[in-house]
Amino acid sequence: RVADRFQAVELCAHCVGQYTEGMEVGNVVQRLVLAHDSGLVALEQAAMQYFVANALAFERGGMATLDLLTQRPDLVHFFVHITKTLVSTAVVAAAAEAEEKARTAAAPV
Repeated sequence: RVADRFQAVELCAHCVGQYTEGMEVGNVVQRLVLAHDSGLVALEQAAMQYFVANALAFERGGMATLDLLTQRPDLVHFFVHITKTLVSTAVVAAAAEAEEKARTAAAPV
């Protein structure tokens, strides 16, 4: 927060890096909420980027953490963004799986 307030770009980048290093599927929603509550937009963006990059892993192991967002009507925009990302990731994964099955079925034995 101090780095952001004083526009210390390098320090702010370092802080964002430290913040994202500890991010995991199981804590990304909690960190997103904490960043939002602290008014730290750079950390909000880092959490959302992590989520997007790890959506499939999140779908497999982090869905229960979304309950935190359902308790916070002020964070519905995050819930919507996460839901859209999960749906689009699932559609892409399903299409890739169907394509692989079709390719395997068409391969000569």
